[in-house]
Formats: sequence, C-alpha cells, structure tokens
Amino acid sequence: MATIETSVNIGKPVEKVFEFITNLDNQKKLSSYITGVEADGPVKPGTKYVIETTSNGHVIKTKNEVIAFEANKTFGVKSFGTPPASDVTNTYLLEKDGSGTKLTLQMDAVLLPAGMPNVPGMEDMMKKQMLSGLETTMQSLKKLIEA
Repeated sequence: MATIETSVNIGKPVEKVFEFITNLDNQKKLSSYITGVEADGPVKPGTKYVIETTSNGHVIKTKNEVIAFEANKTFGVKSFGTPPASDVTNTYLLEKDGSGTKLTLQMDAVLLPAGMPNVPGMEDMMKKQMLSGLETTMQSLKKLIEA
C-alpha cells in the first residue's frame, strides 16, 4: 500500500470547501463520466454510496463508504474496487490558510494489483499516473469551489 498526496490552496473559507466536497452530488461536476450518485442517507461516518460512471456505453458502479467525517477538517472515503482493481482510500484534510483553505488529498492505494506484472519501474509509473489524476481532480475542485 502506498500513500500518494497532493495539496491545493483554495480562496474560500474551510466551511465552504468542506460543504462542497461532502455534497456527493458535486461528484458529477468533477467528471463528465460520472452519471449518477446514490447514497443510503445523509453523509456521515458509515454512509454508503454508489457512483455510476458511463464510458463508451459501459456503465460501472463503484461502491463507497464514508470512513472519516470531522466537520471542516477531514473527509475520508473508501472505494471498493472490483477485481482485479484494489480498494482505495481517499482522505481530504482541510486547514485554514489565511482567508482561504489548504486542501490536501491523500490516497492510499495498492500500486500493483494482483495479476499486474511486477517489472522494474512499474510502481513508479503507476504512482506518477495516480498523482497526475489527483492533481487534476484538485485543480478541478479549486476551479469549481472558487467560481
């Protein structure tokens, strides 16, 4: 398991950033592939929800569970991978930064899922690809929240 981390400064108060990232409907604003989000109740520790993505006519439903929720400080979600994919945990950490917010995203993931070839450099390549995806997500969050 590896932890991949990136941060972004958002020019909005911590309360506004936390409100945005914990509103599951906002997931659809982050990607045109996300076509649905359905939760079993209000967002709190233990809440389970499904994100539906559609690409090239294929629908994928990913099960998730809120594992950390401390108002204006922490929001953590475990996504349950369908084999051969592994489970992934994403944790958002919020800190006041002047009049804005420093938002940090930590992803705990298996870099080489079962069945993937373990060749030299593969873990580094996977880590770079995941980090790139996280950085893109964080820039999208910044743009959406500051709008």
